[in-house]
Amino acid sequence: PRRIIRKARAPVANTAGFILIGKPLPRVEDTLRIGEVMRMAIMSQAKCIFGEGNIPSVFSGHDMPEGNRHRHAFYLPWDSNGDGRLDRILLHVPDGMNAKQQQVLAKLNHIWSRDGGKWRLVLEGLGVLDAGCALTQKGATWASVTPYLHPWHLKKCFTVEDQIRRECRERGLPELVAMEAFDEVDVGKNQKRRPIHFRRFRSRRGFGQPDRLCSFWRLIFAEPAQGPLALGFGCHFGLGLFTPDQ
Repeated sequence: PRRIIRKARAPVANTAGFILIGKPLPRVEDTLRIGEVMRMAIMSQAKCIFGEGNIPSVFSGHDMPEGNRHRHAFYLPWDSNGDGRLDRILLHVPDGMNAKQQQVLAKLNHIWSRDGGKWRLVLEGLGVLDAGCALTQKGATWASVTPYLHPWHLKKCFTVEDQIRRECRERGLPELVAMEAFDEVDVGKNQKRRPIHFRRFRSRRGFGQPDRLCSFWRLIFAEPAQGPLALGFGCHFGLGLFTPDQ
């Protein structure tokens, strides 16, 4: 009988980690700006590979299925060594990236901003969730590292706490058993920052933004939740980012 040889399929990856290199590195307060320019760089590279009209929805976030709003890419800059500067970017796509989509990441080697900033990127890892990364660990208690902006308008019976609970339910996270707001986060050594110190407004105009004040939260789940965890307005660009609170 004729022998059939099946070509091995490239594994689907849902997470990529990048090292950010440059002087000076961006401040943690500029997380939103770096998240946006990371998306711009990905979109530019994807256009070269797929064509302008065929950029995958997992990168653009456009034309996602109804009720599937948060299954596309999260561009999450973060400070891995606690010095107050962003030195890593985690790209997380809950629905995963196929082999051709992964080529976009392999070709990406720098990001740039309109104000003249430019940083090198080194692809550190590509695959499934890495337990060695602080953002992708599991934990029952999570604390804000960037401000949370509630995504819907507040009402008497729809408070910030209600909105956080709704988001967690919609993401399929474990039940929230407690939450508390706090005033400041540590940014680098002995540096405290309030929400107002962070960039909180998207550079692209035309977005309705219900929350202009924002807040920090500690969330306690009934059982460990899987990271990365980013909630609220701008969560795909690093706002509303949480890490496990030890």
